[in-house]
Formats: sequence, C-alpha cells, structure tokens
Amino acid sequence: MKNLNLMIRQLNNQLASTTKVSVMTFQKRMAMYRMLEKMTGEPANLQINEAVIELQGLEQEYEFKSRMWYVYEDVIEKMRSTDADFTKALSKYIPQQDTMIIAASEQDDITLGFTTVIENNLKVNEMKKAFISALAYPIMLVFLLLWVLYYFSVNIIPQMAGVIPKEVVLSTTSRILVIVANNFYIWFPILIGLILVTCVFIIWALPNFASINRKYLENLPPFNMYRIMVGCGFLFALNSLSKAGFMQIDALNQMLPLAKPYLRYRIEVILDLMADGMDIGQALIYSKLDFPDKQMVKELAIQIKYSEDDSLEVLSKTLAEDGVTTIKKQSTFLKFLITTLVFSVIGFLYMGVYMLGMDMGNLVNNLH
Repeated sequence: MKNLNLMIRQLNNQLASTTKVSVMTFQKRMAMYRMLEKMTGEPANLQINEAVIELQGLEQEYEFKSRMWYVYEDVIEKMRSTDADFTKALSKYIPQQDTMIIAASEQDDITLGFTTVIENNLKVNEMKKAFISALAYPIMLVFLLLWVLYYFSVNIIPQMAGVIPKEVVLSTTSRILVIVANNFYIWFPILIGLILVTCVFIIWALPNFASINRKYLENLPPFNMYRIMVGCGFLFALNSLSKAGFMQIDALNQMLPLAKPYLRYRIEVILDLMADGMDIGQALIYSKLDFPDKQMVKELAIQIKYSEDDSLEVLSKTLAEDGVTTIKKQSTFLKFLITTLVFSVIGFLYMGVYMLGMDMGNLVNNLH
C-alpha cells in the first residue's frame, strides 16, 4: 500500500511539473496577484522572495505538489541562481502587459504594481471575453454549414438523383445540385483546406503581421476587434507605467522589447514621432494607424491638449467600456455576414432538393 501511495504521489508530482506552464489561467493569475498584493503591502511588508516561498508552501499537501508549486519553485530557483528579479523569473508564465507593469513597479513599490496589474487585467479581460464571444458564434455556424453540406451531398442528393433516369431533363437548380454531389470528394476537401489555411493565417497574423499594409486588414473582422483589444491594453499598460513614475517615452522603451511584432511596430512608429517632439496623442494621430481606434485617438488628443488632468488616467477609465462596446458592434456585422452566408447556402440546398423532388414528380406524371 505504501508503494502504491508513493507511486501515485510521484506520478502526480511528475505530471504537475510537466504541465506547470499551462496552469496560469486568468483566475489563477488574479488569485496570485491578490495574495502577493496583501503580503507585500501593509501591514505584512514581506519581501517578494519571502512572499513567493510562503505561497509555495500553500501549494503542497501530504507531499502532493500542485502545478503552482512548481511554478513558484521555478521562480525561486531563477531568483537564487541567476540573480534575476521577480518579474523576469515569472515572465514566461504571465502576459506581456503584466510583465511590463510589475517590472516597472518592482524598482519602486511592487505592491502598487500588483494593485495596478489587477485593475488592468479586469479591464482587458472584459475585452478578451467580448472578442472570444464575437468569434465563437461564426465558428459554430461554419461547422454547422460543413455538416449540412456533407449530409446533403453524401446522403440526400445522391439518393434522389439515383432514381432519375439520365435522359430526364433536370431544372437548372437540380443540375447544379447533382454536379455538387457528384464532385463532393473534390471540392469538399479543397473547402476544408481553404478554411484551415485561413484560420492558420488569422492565428499567425493577429499578433505577427505588422507592416503598414496591416491597416487594410483592420477594416475586416477579426482584425479590427483585435486592434481595439491590443490597443486598449497598450494604453492601460502605458498609463500604469506612467503612474509608476516613468516618462511616457521611457515607458514605451520599456514596453518595446516585450511586445509582439504587431504591437512592437506600432510602438516604434509612435516613438519615432515622439522623438520629433510630438506628445502621445499627436503621435497616435499622425501615425495614421487608427490605433487603438480612430475615435479613441481623437479623444486622447483632446484630453492631452485641453485637460489639466492626467489624460491617460482619465481616458483609461472609459476605454474598457468603450472598447467592449466597439468590439460588440463590430462583432454584430461579422455575425450578420456569416449568418447570411450560411443560411443562404442552406436555403439553396433546400430549394434544390425541392426542385429535384419536383423533377421526380414530373417524371412520374409523364410516365402515367
């Protein structure tokens, strides 16, 4: 029995160690930030390494270690062996924006960094949920369309067409339907291939396609929704770094090496314009990238020019709600487009089957 328990424990710990990279979900990340915020702030005032060691102890029960235990172990080991700071040691487990905010605050008040990153995550997560929700419905409809095409082309149409003599003259709709069914194993794999290639391109292009030509794609979903989501996250992070004491141009330089190609290109353009003496609002306008959104850029420029308040701070309070609303508006168009396409095809299939039935009825009447 002891050997069995030992084997189960070793298997559990090995599995937890192997899969630790995938443990840091939004909920896990937020829970960790909240605990670290309390432990490093008043009245505990623990050092960050002491706080991490204490959190690690909570992740072990009867020698069974969770995936978070191994995350903390990796962070502690890197901090001890390579003199890496906390943010660098944790960076592979958390998003880039979180890394930038915590890295900036670690040099001064890391508790403030955890407070800020919690607020930032709540804002960005709402936009991510809106973005994912916007894509889920069209994807479901595409799968429905593929199933309907398969079912009609393989089962219904061949059975109906098989009983009609070849010399019978079919209606145009019926002939199209029969041709579609007869060539199903040619066009259907091509269609599947095109859909897969499109999906792979979109998944790659969203964070990586960064040239000026990207602007043309951003007139279309999901690129326009992604632009708003990343752009608002960028402004949230910039505001957080500014609150941590960084000048805007220094904050942008802090963000640059951590950004993915899409965001990195935009930061480089903004930095070049700010180097010519523009403020962040003017740089966003003159970049002509409409990043994160044309209306948001105009609002930021007016805030900077005419408001005595911290413009980024003021704007960041409204960006989350505006960003979610804009994504939902754009997703409505995508849903309408996909819905129209899918039900048009399904309607054509049903009409074709009806016409095929009419042709079969006319054949029977002629025989009588």
